[in-house]
Amino acid sequence: MHTAKRFHIIIFGGAGFIGTNTTLEALKRGYDVTVFDSFIRKGTEDNARLLESKAETEEYPGRLRIIRGDIRNVEDLQRIRTVSECIINFAANPGVPWSMQYPQYDFHTNATAVQNLLEFARFQGRIPFIQASTNKVYSDLVNEIPMKESVSRYEWDAEGNSETFFKLYDNMRVASEFAESGISEDFPVDSFAQFPHSPYGVSKLSADMMCQEYHFQYDMPIVVNRMSCVYGVHQKGVEDQGWTWWFVKAKYKNEPLNIFGDGKQVRDVMFGADVARLYIDQAEMLRDGKLKFGVYNVGGGMKNNISLLELIDHLDSKYPGEKLKINLKDWRPADQKIYISDTSKVESEIGWTQQVDWKEGIDRIWSELIALDGKGLL
Repeated sequence: MHTAKRFHIIIFGGAGFIGTNTTLEALKRGYDVTVFDSFIRKGTEDNARLLESKAETEEYPGRLRIIRGDIRNVEDLQRIRTVSECIINFAANPGVPWSMQYPQYDFHTNATAVQNLLEFARFQGRIPFIQASTNKVYSDLVNEIPMKESVSRYEWDAEGNSETFFKLYDNMRVASEFAESGISEDFPVDSFAQFPHSPYGVSKLSADMMCQEYHFQYDMPIVVNRMSCVYGVHQKGVEDQGWTWWFVKAKYKNEPLNIFGDGKQVRDVMFGADVARLYIDQAEMLRDGKLKFGVYNVGGGMKNNISLLELIDHLDSKYPGEKLKINLKDWRPADQKIYISDTSKVESEIGWTQQVDWKEGIDRIWSELIALDGKGLL
């Protein structure tokens, strides 16, 4: 365990999946944590009880406070009385489908409310701020990168050509570089008036850019992490969001699985505990003045990426039970056929590396499901 002076972190959305992992990491390092959560999402109440239990059994009495509130309401933020050295924001509508159905709710939660938090941080003494952004800030231009199709996945085609893509992107990188290292932070967030983002992508991009602006205009220490698919324990995924956990649960419970598209979509996946380490590492660097500003693509990268079909095959070949029953559905809007993060910037500037590969991560989820089932919580 790290030893350090009392260091207080506020984690908005701290009872959600990534928030829970990050809260546990902060407590493990001996820090004080205020968890602020609306508890709208299913499973967050269970996570809060877990956090309270861990805070006591791991001998951190008085280091955890949990506040029920909504970041859309400025009045709720006034209930935070403790002086903080860092703010981490995971609070959000977390996925595209919900944003398509309720775009106004999505924008209020993901954009307007983030400015509430930025103003809170600014008037509390320009508290360092870390924002959880997303790869969805990059538009459907991602799907214009030349690609080819194999039996189980889509792959970027290093020799391929796309007139539309290279016309818009001719000064930056070529297809072979995407195939080798993934999508970096210099990929355009502009849609060039040709490609959609989804309401979710727009709301998250708005918050992403506003966070950067608060650094430039108000000299606030700011970090923005554009994250790809995060998975792991405490996730309690659903069909619309948290697909990796949802697939493992379907296998465990012998439930049918809907696939939107053909299942060859590829995502880089990153284990929740690895993400938690990154956020607390960044918080420490902000505290110590070693980091003032950064925008990072964060994901599994070239070492940890997998298609939907490949995960299904892995589950059927390794774990007991009947083969997963698959129902093919229409493609979802704004679905990226391939997204793999170039993680070289975050690795070099933060000194962070992943520790859990995706197969080990799936094993840990399977073990979690067994434990939850034994307690009647699944």
